[in-house]
Amino acid sequence: MAQIETSSNLTRLIDANAPLWAGEAEVFRAYWDSPLRTRKTDQLWLLRQAYKEYWDGFIPPLERMQRMVSGSDSASIRQAALADAYTATEEYAHYCFFADAYDALQGDARLVKPEVLREAGDWAENEYLMDLRRAHKAQYGDLGERAHRFTEGGYCTLYREGMKLQGRGGIDDIIARACAAVYEDEFDHMLMGIAGLEAKGIADSEWEILAALSTEQMRYRIRMRNAQFGYPLSEQQVQALCDGAAEPLPFDYPRAGMQMPDEAGSKSRL
Repeated sequence: MAQIETSSNLTRLIDANAPLWAGEAEVFRAYWDSPLRTRKTDQLWLLRQAYKEYWDGFIPPLERMQRMVSGSDSASIRQAALADAYTATEEYAHYCFFADAYDALQGDARLVKPEVLREAGDWAENEYLMDLRRAHKAQYGDLGERAHRFTEGGYCTLYREGMKLQGRGGIDDIIARACAAVYEDEFDHMLMGIAGLEAKGIADSEWEILAALSTEQMRYRIRMRNAQFGYPLSEQQVQALCDGAAEPLPFDYPRAGMQMPDEAGSKSRL
């Protein structure tokens, strides 16, 4: 990932989403030790995650790549198709990790397959989130696409919180290994949503739109995750998180190849 320039607009975008990333993380922390958690609920959320990785993650870039390579050819099209090929490969690997975890819980029962996921893996809150993203892209074009990429993975909160299960044994260790395997890729996918924003020289009003789109998607990600994990949080708790009640997650500027905001500000004043 190339160096990303830090600006006040970019830090405001990150700051607007940080409490909502933390809100999504609260869902997972509530679930891991919830009395509602059973083998059956683990099977359900893993099935749904495998659905997201396959149908929401793997299939779209694969189909885009297929359309590009079957049409007109140019250097830019080849580069775009290659980028989608890499993304599709990563997303299929993610699907494998969570499908393997699901299979480990199933034992000798029917193993997960794409056609099974299509029938049983999606859920209403996830459908709404994907519809919202499609609407944002239809209305706002590139800004809608960047909002989707920026909110993809919810700042990796599932994978970060899942990794913390390592050492607890049994299915928790299997989940932790799957989450660790996905974490690095999802961080990079999130950065794809902001890489090049400064170079494009977008207007302040467009930054405001990007912040509005991303936070709307993140608020519904919290609801999507709460439903995926069997509602470990009450509606009142979820609404508070959607309103930004959680302590913001600190953004890892150095890992993202970005200057810390105070460093960027100091440099700009020199």
